[in-house]
Amino acid sequence: MNTYWSKYVQKTEELYLSRALRFHSGNIDKWIDIMQLHDGMRILEVGCAGGLLCHRLKEQLPNAEIIGLDFDTGHIDFAKKKTEELNLQCNFVAGDATQLPFEDNSFDICYSHTVMNFCVPEKFVGEQYRVLKPGGKMIVMDVYNRGSKPEEWIPTDDCEEKELYDKVWSAASKNLNSQIKRYENRPGKYCIYLAAQGFHNISIDTMATVKYAPDFDNVDEEMARAQIDDDRISELSSVEKAYKMSPNALSKTEYQSLLDMINHRYDKQIERYKSGEKKWEFRIATTVLISGTK
Repeated sequence: MNTYWSKYVQKTEELYLSRALRFHSGNIDKWIDIMQLHDGMRILEVGCAGGLLCHRLKEQLPNAEIIGLDFDTGHIDFAKKKTEELNLQCNFVAGDATQLPFEDNSFDICYSHTVMNFCVPEKFVGEQYRVLKPGGKMIVMDVYNRGSKPEEWIPTDDCEEKELYDKVWSAASKNLNSQIKRYENRPGKYCIYLAAQGFHNISIDTMATVKYAPDFDNVDEEMARAQIDDDRISELSSVEKAYKMSPNALSKTEYQSLLDMINHRYDKQIERYKSGEKKWEFRIATTVLISGTK
């Protein structure tokens, strides 16, 4: 079993909620259109995490065969369980993106979302070229313009919460489990790799989604609460992962106190939202889609 990612990098529940805000019932048709997906296709998601996008696509493309692959078995176990709960017919496989366990020329579409920059790019692209049918398409999705910093939820104001957060992550950063191998992740570089592996008709598209805007009138209460709790879960998960890597950095009392302070801060945001107090804060996530045809 390999659960490194779900244990030390991004918990499955954390990823599932984050992707649920990006790929939701109100915009899934737009994603299907921009990805040029059609019912009846055989579709592979490389790096599917908990399977959220596979589930969304299957709900709209009931005759498509949709398969999700991820190296982390914790993600795959979650995806399979969630599939049963949703009563959907998606298949999930634990496997390596650079050694895909599928036959040559067997998929119409291979897509990935914020995955390629964590894999050896030549192997990542080459394997998808191999398993795609002639005329099949590879799509690389990555997110840009996330805001002033990638993780908006990290505390920045001087306070006890920030002091404890910085303390636990200062220790965790010395743990090898916190060192993630990354490769260059800019669209121009992705295009070079696709062209080198033989893809043609290399194209670019973009899709902007509202990541956070709870005070706006066209965001319903369920979505507003989910947007606030997305930041809460990200911060709680970050602290939990850091504590696993550096259990002696904080006392048990300090650790629990930090969790309590985080929850209290987000509870206050919920209460402010319920009271009708407006701050009009918003964040936009722009997804860039690079595609190539075999």
